[in-house]
Amino acid sequence: MCLGIQQYLLENHRMVNIFTDQYYTSFVQELNKILNKWQPEVSPDGVILTDVEEEHLWDCKQLGVYSPFVLLNTLMYFNTKYFGMRTVEQHMELSFTNVLRQSRTTTTTRGPVKVHTVCYYPSLRHRKTKDSALGKRKREESAPAKEQHENRMNPLRCPVKFFEFYLSKCSGTVRNRSDLFYLQPERSCVAESPLWYSSVPVDRATLESMLNRILAVKEIYSDQAAEGYTD
Repeated sequence: MCLGIQQYLLENHRMVNIFTDQYYTSFVQELNKILNKWQPEVSPDGVILTDVEEEHLWDCKQLGVYSPFVLLNTLMYFNTKYFGMRTVEQHMELSFTNVLRQSRTTTTTRGPVKVHTVCYYPSLRHRKTKDSALGKRKREESAPAKEQHENRMNPLRCPVKFFEFYLSKCSGTVRNRSDLFYLQPERSCVAESPLWYSSVPVDRATLESMLNRILAVKEIYSDQAAEGYTD
């Protein structure tokens, strides 16, 4: 129902976001209280029963690059879906040193193809910057815990491209930090601003509220989500 309200507002040219705009803080807090107690129903054959589908989020502009907050929500959605992160604690373990964009060449029936992924290396959470060379060697020697693959069929919904865009909107001083990942948007930024994000992490309460909404989405529990996307 809440997504329906959001879509109705957008269709009637009301450019507001009831999930992120400060004017709707009380509404979001009450919604979060409900979602804190919510548990998905499971059918006898093990299928998760929920009316919220990923397509609804795209339609209501809750996924994409429409604003700094929506981009954060998109990153958390993909991290939840493909990295299997179901708790705030898991998301708070992410950092710019253990979530990395990587490329490799793979052989296909059409010949060599360069593949780009977003990789999560949990063991690198507290690695120091001065050990970056060693860290790179370690990453090359061991497989990441989880990967997010390119969506070549639909680049506008590609996890790798969203991650690249996020990095481009963060300052260079934070992109080597081992204690940050989800950053608070700059208060004065607009869509055309070169930087969207500060060096201050998103607080735990906000992360929890975002995650509770994401955990109500059907695709989070799909087999494809557990294995990572491949086109």
